[in-house]
Amino acid sequence: MTEFDCEETKKHVHEFLKSELPERELDEITSHIANCDSCESDYDFENVFNSVIVRSCTEAPPQELADRVLAKIREMQTNPHS
Repeated sequence: MTEFDCEETKKHVHEFLKSELPERELDEITSHIANCDSCESDYDFENVFNSVIVRSCTEAPPQELADRVLAKIREMQTNPHS
C-alpha cells in the first residue's frame, strides 16, 4: 500500500484508534498524523468523541428495544429491497 494521504487517513482514523489495521498501516497513519495538522485535529476529535461514547453508553438497551432492532435486522436480511 502507498503512503496514507489525508483522505485515506481520515477514512481509517476509527480503525486506527481501535488498532484494527495491520502494523504497517498503523505506522503509516501515525507518521501522517504526526506531520499533518488537519489529520491530527480529526484524530483528536475522533478520540474525544469515542471516549464520550464509551462513557455514555454503559447501559444495555431495554430488552424490548433490542428485540425490535434484531427483528428489523432479520427482516432486512430476508427482504433486502423492502
